[in-house]
Formats: sequence, C-alpha cells, structure tokens
Amino acid sequence: MRLYVFILIIVVSSNLFSQENLVYEKNFSAYQGYFTEKFGIICTIPKAFEDLNQYYVMWKVRNEPSKHTGSMYGPIFLSTGKECIIAYPALLSYFSVESKDNIKRMKLPFYPRSQILNEIRTSLGLFNSPFNLLNKDAVRINFDDYVTIIAGKHARDMFNADSVYLYDLPHADSVYFFDESLEKMRKGKYPYCSGMFIYKRNRATMNVKFFYTEEGKKKQDEYIRLMSKHIWYDERFKHE
Repeated sequence: MRLYVFILIIVVSSNLFSQENLVYEKNFSAYQGYFTEKFGIICTIPKAFEDLNQYYVMWKVRNEPSKHTGSMYGPIFLSTGKECIIAYPALLSYFSVESKDNIKRMKLPFYPRSQILNEIRTSLGLFNSPFNLLNKDAVRINFDDYVTIIAGKHARDMFNADSVYLYDLPHADSVYFFDESLEKMRKGKYPYCSGMFIYKRNRATMNVKFFYTEEGKKKQDEYIRLMSKHIWYDERFKHE
C-alpha cells in the first residue's frame, strides 16, 4: 500500500526545512519540476501576478494558540495591482485507491472535504484540533451553505480536474502567516480569504488560497477565472 500524506505540524523545529533538507529548492522552477515529476501537475504563474519568492510558509486559519488548523504554502504571488495574493500549496497529499478504501472502512474524515470543514469550523471558533475536548462537535454546519462545487466540463476545462471546491473563510481577518514579512503585508490590508481545492480522482489534490483587499474582493470571480489552466493535471501521469 502506498500512502502519501501531508500531516501538518504547526510547531516545526528550526532546522526541519533547512536548505539541505528541502523537498525542492526555494525557486519556482524547482517547484514546477517537483510537482510535474512527482504528481503530474503542471503549475504556472497566473497572468498579471509576480512571484514573491516565498516558499514553505506556515499558515493558520486563526492566530490563537489553541487553534491548530492550517497548512503550508509557497510559492506565493501578488497581483500587479496589489489587490490579491495567491498561495499555492508547498506540499501535496496523495491517497492510493487502497488507502482510500481503508480510510472509508475506518470511517475517518476524508480529504479534501474534512480539511475544508475543519478550516470553516476553526474560523467560526468551533474547532481547535482533532479529538480536542474543547471542540464544539455538537454544533453542526451545513457544508453546502459554505462551499460551491464546480464539476463536469467546467472543472475539466479549467484544470483537467473532476471537481473544484470554492469557499470563503468566515472571520478571515484572523488568519495568520508565520512569515513576518508576509503577515505584515497581509494584516489589515487583505481582510478576506477564500480557498480552492482542485480534485481529480486517484490524483493528488491542490489546495490554493486567495487573499483579497476590499477592491480585490469585488473581483473575486475574475481572479478565480484567471487561474484557469495555470494548474493542470497531466492525463498521461500515473502514480507509482
């Protein structure tokens, strides 16, 4: 059984991502090569965006010690008008068919739906971390109230994917970048955050984040459309 899982640990030792231990070097060319070779996903920089040269950046849904939901991002791009920041995932998760069957048998929450729900629940103050006694599990939220799913031809035309999950994070001004320069740029100026999970059966899932200024939020649909074909699943690729 092959299982590729990215398990996020917010507290990282200072040398874990030292240059000699990096999965790929901190530049977009190395990132492209790694994602193409290991996952068959072709990534390019969106038009009218510049690369901020930020890689392996930890990010949390809420800047509170008890809240652990988050992920790792990079590369990170800034629009030329400085109204939108786009963050690509630093690492990916891939579950083989056999692994998925085992997960279903154990009745464990499945990625990406579980990750999206955890992000939304954390943003609402209902979730801290798995199995935490302070979680407000009795409070139910309707997935469909928060998430828009694009499927079929539209998803294939955009990313050669099966489906795309889009959602806004409530209380998005509470998100937090662990990189000081990024957080200084974001805080107060980009109060909106939305997520996009790009899913294709038997392939790794892409988890992208958007951060908007007040003006950028008005152009949210435009920025999402702009992403079309800048992430693309190579149909010929097969996981080992």
